[in-house]
Amino acid sequence: MPNRERTNNNIQLALSLLRGRWLLADAESLLPHAFDFLSRMTSDVQTTEYSPALYMADGSMASGDPAVSGKKKKVAVIPMHGPLTKYWGCSTVGTMEVAEEIMALAGREDIVGFVLDIDSPGGASNAIPCMTAAISHVQKLGKPIVAHCDFCASAAYWIASQCDAVFMDNIMSEVGSIGAYASFIDDREDKQTGRKVISVYAPQSSDKNRAYREALEGKYKLCQEELSELVVMFHNAVKTARPNIKSEAEGVFTGATFFTPQAVDLNMADAQMSLEDSIENVFIRAEFK
Repeated sequence: MPNRERTNNNIQLALSLLRGRWLLADAESLLPHAFDFLSRMTSDVQTTEYSPALYMADGSMASGDPAVSGKKKKVAVIPMHGPLTKYWGCSTVGTMEVAEEIMALAGREDIVGFVLDIDSPGGASNAIPCMTAAISHVQKLGKPIVAHCDFCASAAYWIASQCDAVFMDNIMSEVGSIGAYASFIDDREDKQTGRKVISVYAPQSSDKNRAYREALEGKYKLCQEELSELVVMFHNAVKTARPNIKSEAEGVFTGATFFTPQAVDLNMADAQMSLEDSIENVFIRAEFK
């Protein structure tokens, strides 16, 4: 398929960084990049390229235009490389448009199934629902959809776990990090200018942004309770989609990541398989369905 330019919504990305709830592996190591982005962020419109690919049964790449590529059966490979946000941002994948593209392709007779090609540490919690809805839509149409993963953590694993199968690319591929965290940046005082940010709430709005305000005061209980609710939903989604996962094993539901051999043993993944073999697997699944 031809590359398609997507507009990066950097303001929305900044809001997500400042106030979002995240399902992200190694979050602390990424914080310096987030701070750097926020300090230099402008509202300039930027674009990024996004290019799903269609593959024929012989492994060759087909044209994205059905009028050109004909009615021959194809598998759509959807790249999901990098942190996930609901909207496109600076080096982030906008899952809302990705999901819309999946559902549009799912309606084509020549598309027999999908491979989500995932290499992502996870991302914002609001990036998940549209993707799980798209996966469910594909499955309701009776078409297979599998995840092919290199690094697939946290929010990315939530999405992958909902697919018909999870395949690991190589022996050093990783999955896991089933957990959540919240990011808060205390911008109440600008150390360079001396400016302070003062927020005033109506007396009838005592619970508005309460978790955020209490966290700035060093009170984390309410924030932890909100995150706990999110993690319970995460756990339930994974357990429902992968009922044979060894949930009692150490680290599985407490945020650890696992390399391919252990991930397969724990039923967090199904097998080690290259992208090419994952595509072939979808063709086989489609034939038997």
